[in-house]
Amino acid sequence: MRTLCLVFILCLAAPAGAEKLRISYASVSGNTAIVTYVTDRAGLFKKYNLDTEIILITGGPAAVSALINGDVDLDLRAPVAALQAMAHGVKLTFLVSQSNTLDYDVVTRPEIKDVKQLKGKRVGIIRFGGISELMVRYLFQRLGLDPDKDIQIIQVGQARLISLEKGALEATVLSSGESYYARRMGFRVLDMPTLPFFGSAIVASPTWVAKKPDTVQRFLRAYIEGARFFLREKAKSLAYLKDFLRLTDAEALEVIYKTHPQHQMGLRPVGDLTAAKATIDIMAARDPLVGKLKAEEIFSLQPLAELEKSGFIKQLEAAH
Repeated sequence: MRTLCLVFILCLAAPAGAEKLRISYASVSGNTAIVTYVTDRAGLFKKYNLDTEIILITGGPAAVSALINGDVDLDLRAPVAALQAMAHGVKLTFLVSQSNTLDYDVVTRPEIKDVKQLKGKRVGIIRFGGISELMVRYLFQRLGLDPDKDIQIIQVGQARLISLEKGALEATVLSSGESYYARRMGFRVLDMPTLPFFGSAIVASPTWVAKKPDTVQRFLRAYIEGARFFLREKAKSLAYLKDFLRLTDAEALEVIYKTHPQHQMGLRPVGDLTAAKATIDIMAARDPLVGKLKAEEIFSLQPLAELEKSGFIKQLEAAH
């Protein structure tokens, strides 16, 4: 399958003999690739003798295909496409959870002040079957509305804010960084409860994980050290984010940094089973086979457990 790819190649040369590691991600606008990009820019993959290639692949099915075909080694994105593929027999596994709580906001036109006012209204998503539809269904179900009966879910592509502005929609869901711009445009961001949700993950082929245990350990060490860098080296991380997101708005960068789920994850990116089960349950409403997946079986728990047992994470936490 042909995929749309954009490769970021850093200026620093990889160490001689470094192992090539190809990492795909979903979108520049989301949270999925931020910590990995910061880790790369900070030179931490090179520290562990990994020569990383960070590749943009738009669309979950294309990313799954790239993993299956061995075109990439790891994929960073919302787990929707991977869970659907796993439910239909494709062998995939989650190494790391990047988010265990819902980090999206419900954004409405200014006249909407409460979620109950959205009954019978139009709510925009990017596309049916994608993460935005899943978010809408999950959020509105948890807020007491039936997404099939109480709201109209409208597919509008990336033009959600434009559709709101023109009155073609009354609401949509946006990431915290995106909702910052919506607020500046005069739209309302409704207060939402903190909800368990398996929002982003690092996906791999279990065959690759089994064949490359040392590579997996070195990746995890670099990634977790990169998470520590992201949390403790704010100024440098913001500078890297500015480059990655191609964003010059300092206030927007600050919002994206402060609302990033890594602040909740800390240095232990372990998948929360309650969050994973909540995601599986809401997906099962559209694909009953997903409902047969067991939250405790979709993760490769051993690599992180080995790293924890080694004392590596505790050493990072203790270091100044």
